[in-house]
Amino acid sequence: MYPINAKQQKKVLNSFQRVVDKRNSSFISEDLYKHLNLNCNFSSHFSLKGFQDAYRGDHFQEFLEHFDQHSLHSQWREAPEISREFADLNNTLFDYASSRL
Repeated sequence: MYPINAKQQKKVLNSFQRVVDKRNSSFISEDLYKHLNLNCNFSSHFSLKGFQDAYRGDHFQEFLEHFDQHSLHSQWREAPEISREFADLNNTLFDYASSRL
């Protein structure tokens, strides 16, 4: 797990909102990357740059599918350790993405 305080959680949320609003994975910040990779079991793609590249351009929709409750890609949300500790943050991410799908 990657411990994040309230200030870092705000940075994660701000980065996520920017990524979704601009539909551009290059705005994925280090804090958002670490949260998704270390706390949410997303594939790391070996680095922040690799993660950004994996969801660039035509592949951005795949990133959004991780935040669509009807998608198989959203199963990471059900992990017990994630559900408890990061439930509020992750629910906010889901709600934000869902409102913009």
